[in-house]
Amino acid sequence: MGFVYLKTMKSVAALVSGVALSAFASLGAQGDLKGSVQVSEARAVVGVQVIDGATPVNALETVRFTKGDGGKLIFKKFPQAPRVQIFFGFAAGDVTFEKGCADAGKTVSPEWWGAAGNDDPAYARTNVWAINAALMSVSNAHLTVALTGTYYIDNKLFPQSGSTLAGPGTVKAIPNLSIPPHNYLIEIRGQTDVTIDGLGVDGNRSKQAQDAPHTYGGIYVKGSSRCIVKRCNVHDCNGPLNGGGCGNGIRTQAASDVLLSENRIYSNNGCGINIYFSSKRIQAVQNTLYDNTEIGIESEGRNGKNYTDNRNSEICLLNNAISGRSEPTRREDHSVLIDWTDNATILTNQCQKSRSNGIEILGCHTVLIAGNTCEHIGGSDLKHPWAGIRVTAERFGEDGRSSDVSIFDNAVTHSLHGIYLDTVDRVTVGRNAISDTLNKPLLRLGSGVSEVSVSDERLKAP
Repeated sequence: MGFVYLKTMKSVAALVSGVALSAFASLGAQGDLKGSVQVSEARAVVGVQVIDGATPVNALETVRFTKGDGGKLIFKKFPQAPRVQIFFGFAAGDVTFEKGCADAGKTVSPEWWGAAGNDDPAYARTNVWAINAALMSVSNAHLTVALTGTYYIDNKLFPQSGSTLAGPGTVKAIPNLSIPPHNYLIEIRGQTDVTIDGLGVDGNRSKQAQDAPHTYGGIYVKGSSRCIVKRCNVHDCNGPLNGGGCGNGIRTQAASDVLLSENRIYSNNGCGINIYFSSKRIQAVQNTLYDNTEIGIESEGRNGKNYTDNRNSEICLLNNAISGRSEPTRREDHSVLIDWTDNATILTNQCQKSRSNGIEILGCHTVLIAGNTCEHIGGSDLKHPWAGIRVTAERFGEDGRSSDVSIFDNAVTHSLHGIYLDTVDRVTVGRNAISDTLNKPLLRLGSGVSEVSVSDERLKAP
């Protein structure tokens, strides 16, 4: 049976099975809408209603589902509806979609709950509520909540397990955003199988108080697994004007099996990507990072001064393009920093224009650094230790010692040092091309190095 435009009480009674004659005004408790119907007018939803059928309900632009006594809606088939508000008065979680709704190309619109991607800060509070309600409605349904405009927000968004939050739209922090320090605009907390795809995340940093109490980042994956963040533009997250603020673009913490791929991450006051402690099996692949005020990509496997219990493991950085930004007040400016991490793989990344190191290893065990390029690294002050590739313990003594590091097939040019090893046990170096360094030798060995194997002896030449 094709779509039927419902105009009269009689037509509703004849075509909607399991619902009383009064359904035209009110969807009764525990009723099922069977078959294909077009809904065009206000409906009060009383009790739990299950909308089912061989083909979806077609909700026309004039429809209003309003919450009545105990009203909840469960969609077993995906509704066809325009991007306008169709749900009124429902609490988050009152409207849900089941797995059977997951048809190719079908997306849930936050506008159905009243969101407005109209680039207007006046809608920020409504947008947060509506987008979070939409995200809750698709939990474990393997459906996508799609944003198509610019949505100002004044609080955090929480994607749910088994769902996708997608662009091409953007979420943007309102001017003078006030949330607790060190939070993120989008937080995946304790979830599984979440994807964020093609979304813009704009921290609107120039419109914020740039101090520590107003620090926030872009996307946070904490205590979650099997998550993907891909093809997103994350920029202008906030922190103190003079650095040290952790306004990171993307951060993981105590997360596992996470893929960060093909994102563009720039102009954040913090790291581009921060893989924070107790993270396992994190892959950062083909991301472009530039003009972030601290480290391009960091794997930071410690919690405060605990260098043992919170180590990261199985971290892979593959084919990322990382460009630094010189700022006199900047604390650290490494393209890549891997610390207190076990089994790290750093392959074919392009690192350039970092004021500190291109790739730094600190307190790590079993590391492969291969096929990377590092150029214009370390500045021009000859007394500094910065290098294209550096393995060091810096100020951390035995807690910062690394072991079992392999450095092969990398190219370093126009850097302060080429490869500088000052604290490491069991390191192998071979087939690296190093040229145009300000300091010599091309391979510098410190007193804290033991069991070093160099297959290319020319690197020892002054």
